[in-house]
This record gives sequence, structure tokens and C-alpha cells, in this order.
Amino acid sequence: MSASRTPRKRARLDGPADDEPPQSPQPDANPEEPMANDGGAAEYTRDTEFWLEDGTVILVAGDVEFRVYSGLLAKHSPRLKELFSDTQCTRTLLVDGRSEISCPVVCLTDSPDDLRHLLRAYMPQDASNIYEYEYPSFDAVSASIRLGHKYQIMPLYVRSLAFLRENFPEDFDTYVELDQWVPTGWAIEDAIGVVNLARLIGETTLLPTALLACTTLGEQIVRGYQRQNGMQEHLTIDDQALCIKAKIQIRKARVAALFRVLCPAPAKTCKNTSGCRTTLRKAVYNLHSTIDNWLGDTDDPFASYKMYIKGGKLDVCEVCLPMVEATSVAERRKLWNRLPLLLGIQVPGWGVPPPATQSAPVQS
Repeated sequence: MSASRTPRKRARLDGPADDEPPQSPQPDANPEEPMANDGGAAEYTRDTEFWLEDGTVILVAGDVEFRVYSGLLAKHSPRLKELFSDTQCTRTLLVDGRSEISCPVVCLTDSPDDLRHLLRAYMPQDASNIYEYEYPSFDAVSASIRLGHKYQIMPLYVRSLAFLRENFPEDFDTYVELDQWVPTGWAIEDAIGVVNLARLIGETTLLPTALLACTTLGEQIVRGYQRQNGMQEHLTIDDQALCIKAKIQIRKARVAALFRVLCPAPAKTCKNTSGCRTTLRKAVYNLHSTIDNWLGDTDDPFASYKMYIKGGKLDVCEVCLPMVEATSVAERRKLWNRLPLLLGIQVPGWGVPPPATQSAPVQS
């Protein structure tokens, strides 16, 4: 992951996710119940995207009405199926401008934007799902996680969680392949929302890299930001305190690791002991020229030492160079394993190597 966090290259997502959440998500403590409604529509606006002329149920979110297919949604969501069967409110509407049907009216407390994202996943106007042709927005993933959790829509919940795990990984080798703090198309502030989602669903493995991204936000970590739907997204006071404190601790650990990489004695079998020792000393001395990078607010603490030396290359012998590079990878792994501790959180299993698989070596 580069210090400048330039746009990354990554494979597009396809196929079903293998990850399953630890337990089937349960509805909120106070799930929506059908609300009294006289069946009229004078105070509501019909959604321009999801008012289907042959729809069989009307969902009301905020001041917006959605006419959609009850059977399709009920098939995927036990909770929505229950709401559809329990509602007592109906409205008589035409189907295709001819015959009349009685449509149940179900009032929800979700925002219109969130509900629209959910409907796009199961009644898309173009792509077959939100992940197939383009990177989903934070708002789409957030709605899919929260409403998937709330309405027990497991496939949507699982796929959305898998997307977050891919972009906020717990594995060091996966992390260093990324070169942005957040997925393509997202704003860095969206890391705040990822922290809040992780807290909501208890997915602690997302927290270290999401909180790490939050430490780069400066004053905005306190102010939060306004999402497209007008809602204000901000960290809790406790998480703000974690980030402010952790920023100092991570910076100290990063600087110490960098000096350990560039300050070793030449290798025992070095072919140019005097020259290599001088080169390493000069590299340490010249770090002052890149101090804004390795002490900066937006620097990636897991960036290679090459980001901080002139030309990105050490002019040492063929014996000393592999030693320095191996030390760099080892120090970055140690720092990665300590990340939850530096952030002041507990993440069970963090730093435990994944099952052995063949993969490309980490670039130093």
C-alpha cells in the first residue's frame, strides 16, 4: 500500500461469497410494525424508480411510497413476509390501468434512500446485482448491511459483509495489496461509517483498518460528515478518543520500525562492509527530507521503507539488500500484529496466520 494511497488495481467481484456471519442476523430490538394508514396517498410522493404499475404491495418510507412485488421480497426476507401478512391497511389500485387489486400498505421507519438500495438489489433496473458491474457505493453497502441484518435477508447481508472484509482485511498480505484507505469511488470519510457498521453487527475484524483510516481525518474525525441521504455520520465519543490516542501510538511504533530497518549492521557475509555501512547511515540521515511523509497525518504506517529513501533504492551489496528487505517485511508484520493493541481494541484471532496457501511474496 503506497504512502500516497493512489487509485488501486483490483479484480472485480464476482460469484457468491463463502463467508458466513457467525449467526443469522436478528431483527432490531424494536422492529417496524405496520402503522395506521387510511390508505390515502395525498401526503406521500410516489418513487420515480420503484412505483411498478403491477406491484402488489406499497411500502412507505419517510414521505415516499414504493409499489413493488410482495412475493419477491417475502421470498428473500422472513421479516418482510411477516410484515406483509400482519398489516391491516390496504389501498385499491389499478393493475396496468385496467383491473383493480387491493394492495397492502406497510409503513417502515427506514429512509427512502436505504429502502431504494435494498429494492435495487432484488428488483434491478439494469445490473443483476449491485456488485456485478461496478463498485458499490458506501450508501449501497451500508443499506444492504443494515437492512439485510434487520430484515433477515441473508444473501444480501453475507455478500455485503464479504465486500467489506475484502476492502478492510484482517490479513497483512491482503492489506498491502491495496493502495487506498477505502474502496474505489468512496470518500475517506466513509471509513467512519464502516466503523459504525462494524460496531452494529459485531464484526470486530473490520475495526483495525477502518479506525486506522479514521486516524487520517484530522478535525473531521470530530465533526463527522453528511451522507447523500442527509443523515449525519460520526464516530462515537469513545471511538473518537481511540483514534486520537492511537494516532500518536501508531506514529511512534512506525518511526521505531523504520529506524530498525535502516540501522542494522551489514550482513555477516557482506562483500563491502564499509560501503554498505555508510549507505545505511546516509539513508537514516536523509530521512529528514521525507519527514512529512513518515510523520504525516495521512501516511500509511505499513508502507515500505523504499517510500522514504531517495530513488526508492538502497545502494548496498547483493547480500545486504535482501537482509534489509526481509527486516522491512518482518517489522511491518510485527506492527500489523500489534495494530489492535495500539488502537486500544480487542480483535480475537488478529495476527494469527491464515491457512497456508501459495501466494506472491510481499513486496518490501
